Amino acid sequence: MAIADTKERSNVYETARQSAALRAAHYLFGGEPKIFSDNLAQGLSGVAESKIAAMIDSVPTASATTCILRSRFTEDHLATARSRVNQYVLLGAGLDSFALRQGEALSDLLVYEVDDPPFLEWKRQRIAELGLVEPPQLRYVPCDFEVTTLPDALAASDFDPDSPCFISWLGVTQYITVEATKATLAWAASRPAGSEIVFTYVEGNNHAVSVKESLMSQVGDLTFYSPEQMIALLKQAGFSQIEEMTEERAHELFFRDRTDGLIAPKSQRLLSAIV
Repeated sequence: MAIADTKERSNVYETARQSAALRAAHYLFGGEPKIFSDNLAQGLSGVAESKIAAMIDSVPTASATTCILRSRFTEDHLATARSRVNQYVLLGAGLDSFALRQGEALSDLLVYEVDDPPFLEWKRQRIAELGLVEPPQLRYVPCDFEVTTLPDALAASDFDPDSPCFISWLGVTQYITVEATKATLAWAASRPAGSEIVFTYVEGNNHAVSVKESLMSQVGDLTFYSPEQMIALLKQAGFSQIEEMTEERAHELFFRDRTDGLIAPKSQRLLSAIV
């Protein structure tokens, strides 16, 4: 089946496949130690291993690391949050493989993958074709944001709005308006105490030019932020416990003394905020 019925949506979906392919490139060909290991990324993406190998030379190094760093940051924070949450909401889940990789180790953690209905259907077909087992803790939450709100979509599942949750929102804010970002942050900040959101944004710095020229720009105009603007939006939403992953901090934690030439992302930034 086609996973999109418009050119714009097709390009958005293609970024999900490219993100998975970049995670696969690191898993298959990256140096040690791995920053993030996603052994299912290549299969889910459907991109041939030879093409993934070719991507290593065609994608700028700082862009190639965005997908692996944001996944590592998210899953590290989720692991820390497990003592206070048992619901994990992935907004714009794409080809994330967390639930599939964890399987029985999910224990009492319920995973809610929120994305457009056609894409979720295509992803489930890929999972079936690969012979992977969907754990019983995994829920798919179809949501066409043009006609359905996030709370309404989650209400159609067994998501408990009165219990704390962990939210990941990766690779999305650059594609939507400031008002739409504010609305999602407000929803996240209204979750019960102990809830947490981890998300990305693209900083409008000197390196943003290369971002505009990348696949991202094929879906339309992009929205950029300064760190000060994004932190102000978080505070406006009601968050006070905020953690930044700056380029300098990422370098110190993950990229110092690497032998494979990987460097910290130059434009994509990560933030965590706890209710």
